[in-house]
Amino acid sequence: MSSRYSTSALAEQQGNSLRSSFLLTECNEKPCSSGGTRLQLVLEDSDGSVLGFVWPERRGFIGAAPLFTPVEVLAEVKIFDGEPQLRVQQLNGLQPDDVDCASELLPLRRCPIDAHGALKRLIELERSLPEPLGGFLRRALLDPAIGIPLLRCRASVNHHHAQPGGLLLHCTSALDIAANLARWALPTDANAPAMAQLGYLLHDLGKLRSVGESSRSLHGLVIRHEIQSLLLLAPHLKWLESQDADLGAALQYILAYLATPAKSRPWGEYLVAELVASLDTWSAAGHNGRDMSALLGGHKAGAGNKPQGMPANDDHHEEARHVR
Repeated sequence: MSSRYSTSALAEQQGNSLRSSFLLTECNEKPCSSGGTRLQLVLEDSDGSVLGFVWPERRGFIGAAPLFTPVEVLAEVKIFDGEPQLRVQQLNGLQPDDVDCASELLPLRRCPIDAHGALKRLIELERSLPEPLGGFLRRALLDPAIGIPLLRCRASVNHHHAQPGGLLLHCTSALDIAANLARWALPTDANAPAMAQLGYLLHDLGKLRSVGESSRSLHGLVIRHEIQSLLLLAPHLKWLESQDADLGAALQYILAYLATPAKSRPWGEYLVAELVASLDTWSAAGHNGRDMSALLGGHKAGAGNKPQGMPANDDHHEEARHVR
């Protein structure tokens, strides 16, 4: 695993050389006063960001690394205008297995302030997962189509958690409940708590395409968001299945169960899938504040309006209760 100094701890290392991992989010060439060009890098993590500079004489020590991928740098820490900077001596791209915690590399500045706590909860979840479930989530979060968009995506257009960052808030809001319910309902299934948490975290991932940060993708509503979740995760689920066929099949079942329209679902063959479906409904309803006053106020004599918080039926969202 790569070593880690968070961006917030770099100032304490002034004058020292260190190795650390970050997410590479920008790379630009800048002219040097002495001739030639230097590379200016933006390196980020869940604590912040730092500028890194590669001077001409060190360009040959810089490995190929696409933007929005994890890198390990060997660098000297300098302070400029009161802020740490990195004089980069070496840089190499990292593979998922080289990263200790992918969510710690997700860029804080791309996460809305209201969702900062949710990002911390995501880090806690990733660090708690046993292998190979941890490796699966690590791969998913390092996927540029998943990790960074998850920080800013809405959970709906005009129903619940509709602000930027709302999807991350929604998908981390019931992680503790998911684990506790799974332990209570399936006390002999050691994998149930982690599977419930992963299922809940990922159940609405397809909204990265169907809802987005501020607008839907071009064909965002052609395929239901629950199916989009399976499509986004397909390569990472394939990896999980190669590591543990049972865990891979069970997680795919949970996501496929959620992808079945609510009115058509049979009782789940794996109770964890039922728990995730219920928690999804509870989180959405709780966010809209359907408390006792909302109930009674909506039924007062002469009240003709629908109570606040009723589903808007957008995003192919099936929150309505159903009888089976």
